[in-house]
Amino acid sequence: MKAAVYEGVGKFAVKEVENPKLPHGGCIVEIEYCAICGTDVKAYVHGNPRMKPPLILGHEFCGRITELDPYVKEFRVGDRVTLATSLPCGKCYLCQEGLSNMCENIQPVGTGLSGAFCKYLVLPYQALAHGNLLKVPDNVMSESASLSEPLGCVINGQLIVGVRGGDTVVVIGAGPIGWMHVGVAKAFGASRVILVQRSRSRLEMAKGIKADETICSDEEDPLKRVNELTGGRGAEVVIVSCPSHDAQADSIKMAKKGGRISFFSSLPKDKPEATLNTNLLHYRELRVCGSSDSRPYHQRLALELLSMGNLDVSGLITHKFPLSRIMDGLEIMRKKEGLKVLISPD
Repeated sequence: MKAAVYEGVGKFAVKEVENPKLPHGGCIVEIEYCAICGTDVKAYVHGNPRMKPPLILGHEFCGRITELDPYVKEFRVGDRVTLATSLPCGKCYLCQEGLSNMCENIQPVGTGLSGAFCKYLVLPYQALAHGNLLKVPDNVMSESASLSEPLGCVINGQLIVGVRGGDTVVVIGAGPIGWMHVGVAKAFGASRVILVQRSRSRLEMAKGIKADETICSDEEDPLKRVNELTGGRGAEVVIVSCPSHDAQADSIKMAKKGGRISFFSSLPKDKPEATLNTNLLHYRELRVCGSSDSRPYHQRLALELLSMGNLDVSGLITHKFPLSRIMDGLEIMRKKEGLKVLISPD
């Protein structure tokens, strides 16, 4: 079969590799679409010590089961499926506490295990045994289902920070994750969602997901504008969905007294420290939290939101390419000329 093999910084080779063999307790999935993730782009541009070449990347996918261990009863050949990507051990203390996304022995598909930039993806026993393999509802398009993995991560972040009905939510960063935060916050009942982004073109890129207010920080002071829009109170929730030191510092100043702040995006590993006004945390009784990855529960919620029509992510898909043009997709993502790019094996 054809696969896009990561061979190091700046190098992807589309080549013939062996068809996978059915593992005991596992399955083989024929890929329909696999979206390029920011993690894939980082590996392409900077490298990633967890992604040891040669490796097939890709983890945001939708496909159909073509082979299945006969002892597996929860699925059938032909089922359309997607995956909560991080496969846990189920035994460590974090798994026992229900935090399988932070498992000490985690095996992420497309990072440690071979991923879905290929025709056929092999999934081991753990993917089925721990509930990571998920059926896609009939009324959810395969393109949208391929985005349910990052959508699950967004849902995890918003459940942790506690977005609820009536909140004013500020989202900083209008990449695909930022736009998903806008849509999920509205689905969770936020009364107003304000999106902050430096470039005007990025603010206008998404279709279908509408923020109530947008602020281009190249054109106006976002702190002043958020203050005006909230009557001087600040927002109940501020979500930082971009890897920016300044955005983290600003988020503290945008939150109202008693507000909640999510550092959803991590900072660069070579400079992970940020300077924050911690007096504001103290005197305003602010709560700051992070979130990492997601669990099958969150991705099931994502599929339910898509199935019920509470959220439509299809407008985030700006490009589609065959596997042979994966380098074009990576370059579009690197240059920020699109939001989500889908790769199909055909």
